[in-house]
Amino acid sequence: MTNLKVDVTNLNKNYGDNHVLKGIDFKVASNEVVVLIGPSGSGKSTLLRCLNRLEEPTSGSIIIDGQDISNSKTNIDKARENIGMVFQHFNLFNNLTVGQNVELAPTELGKISKDKAAQQAKKLLATVGLADKYNAKPQSLSGGQKQRVAIARALAMNPDIMLFDEPTSALDPEMVGDVLEVMKKLAKNGMTMVVVTHEMGFAKEMADRVVFMADGVVVEEGTPEEVFDHPQNDRTQAFLEKVINV
Repeated sequence: MTNLKVDVTNLNKNYGDNHVLKGIDFKVASNEVVVLIGPSGSGKSTLLRCLNRLEEPTSGSIIIDGQDISNSKTNIDKARENIGMVFQHFNLFNNLTVGQNVELAPTELGKISKDKAAQQAKKLLATVGLADKYNAKPQSLSGGQKQRVAIARALAMNPDIMLFDEPTSALDPEMVGDVLEVMKKLAKNGMTMVVVTHEMGFAKEMADRVVFMADGVVVEEGTPEEVFDHPQNDRTQAFLEKVINV
């Protein structure tokens, strides 16, 4: 795989006696959209959170953009500037306006001036379909709108890679579509993305590669067509039969 953005080798994560990730090897190429699927508790979100060291790996290596972020000597704050993260529960600051939420990180880190940050925030909010919400407070927004603000906020750092941890699972069904549309737009524009999701339609349509995890290991991976239409592993078949109305 040429031009690797993410190169994970033999990654293990233990919580006490609970072995959550068991020797994961995982790669993502530049501009690739990789979707992680699998039953709850399979280690998908833990793997994603290891990619920006929100979880400390127990062993193994994680190279992102050529930097070993699993090395304790690596300046993780600096590395995280290139890794956008969108969580299940938006994590917006309710005491700030929508615009201020988007502007906060790049101005605090001295990336751009306050004026530039405001211009950029307005542009990003327009990108996610919320141009009119710049001065609104987060509590006045729907869940789907909050999640789109969270995506704009992650993009404000101009990251090389975007991580999405079940970005639609806390949303009412009618709001899911708007968030997925924003993600599709990012994918079409060439953003490198790793997405943990239960939205199989999104995985089929937008993934370059689908990775099926169960019990802390990668069971199967391939193109959407390979994994969804011709799964090779019994575990994959059983999972897909449950989640897709055959």
